[in-house]
Amino acid sequence: MAGLLRPVTALLIAAAILLMGNGLLGVLIPVRADVEQFSRLEIGLLGSFYYAGLVAGCLLGPKVIARVGHIRGFVAFTAIVTITPLLHAIWPEPIAWSLLRALNGLCFAGLFMGIESWLCGASTMETRGRVLASYTVVNLTVVTVGMQMMAIGSPGGFELFSLVAILYSLAAVPVALTKTSAPIPPKTARVRPVWLFNISPAAVAGCFFTGVANSAFWALAPLYGRSAGFSLAEVAMFMTVAVLGGAASQWPIGYLSDRAGRRPLLVTLGTTGAFAGAGLYIMSTSSPMAIFPMALLYGCCAFPIYTLCVAHANDLVHKKRAVEVSSGLLLTFSIGAVLGPLMAGFVMSEGGHGALFLHTAAAHLLIALVMLIRVKLRPKLPAEHKEGFVAVPKTTPTVFELDPRAGGTAAAAYSADMVTEELSERAAGGQS
Repeated sequence: MAGLLRPVTALLIAAAILLMGNGLLGVLIPVRADVEQFSRLEIGLLGSFYYAGLVAGCLLGPKVIARVGHIRGFVAFTAIVTITPLLHAIWPEPIAWSLLRALNGLCFAGLFMGIESWLCGASTMETRGRVLASYTVVNLTVVTVGMQMMAIGSPGGFELFSLVAILYSLAAVPVALTKTSAPIPPKTARVRPVWLFNISPAAVAGCFFTGVANSAFWALAPLYGRSAGFSLAEVAMFMTVAVLGGAASQWPIGYLSDRAGRRPLLVTLGTTGAFAGAGLYIMSTSSPMAIFPMALLYGCCAFPIYTLCVAHANDLVHKKRAVEVSSGLLLTFSIGAVLGPLMAGFVMSEGGHGALFLHTAAAHLLIALVMLIRVKLRPKLPAEHKEGFVAVPKTTPTVFELDPRAGGTAAAAYSADMVTEELSERAAGGQS
């Protein structure tokens, strides 16, 4: 494994530092907004603006990286994103914070694209799954470490915002000094939402409602904890328990989905996630020790859903179409994520802090319902059409050609396969 990751060690270190800062900022923003007496709706808008920026970054990021390359693109996005936590501390106003969250999302879309396309360019078809899985482990682990940093300072001061800025800035150093050559600047993939929906309406609907639920959780779960009377350390622990639950369940759920099918498992996860959300609503005034086990169950069910939807859609197309599938599902997720915090903020304004998880429960029930309908309408995907499960990071999927160096025989083979691919996709679309 050490030899496998040696070419991307500097990149993984940079990603770890960057995501640690983002984990801290994700908890700090709603808690500080509550201290500043932002309304529930205004706090929800902060999350919506972040994902709106992510959508914009999906369109802008590839152009920047294609123009200046991975290393300079990474450094540029890092330099810009470093100013956002500092301006949050200087200018605590709802409108200003909303714009800063959008800028943060735009920059992170470019950073995630650069990281993941670099990882794919530095790996082969035989090693790519393990490389991306290593990135997923780094991602979820350091985010939880960042959340725990809430306990070392006061959310009412500037110190924690400064710490986030320091981590963002340090993340540029390993990439700027690496001796490893970056991949050739890639070409962007087309985003074809109508084609994608025709291939797999189940995956598109699942990603949309996952965006609605997960974005609300990330934006407003810290506020749920504070309103429930948690200390800052308990708020961080609440988030950590849920995230680690999602990390721990990725591989077992992936293993089961390879054998039992994606959609039946998505029905189970959606139903159980809704049950966990209802439990968190009912227990919203209970002690932290009573709430934490339900948060663990919630994380185990909620966070693997996006990955399973991506895997299901890729089961239905030729693997050369994976880039288009992933980029389309990311945009679908992001559109849902723009709406999620806004809707949840309104629900919390009307129904109290516990209503956050009524919102997520409704989204997860809709996922289960859509999957159940698709299972009833279409037969199970034949085993010979299925691809192996690979854990997908919760950030952007790669929106570039997986191997830009491929040419000659590979290019000829690709051209020769195009008609066959289109026919197989149409046939597979009936199984979606």
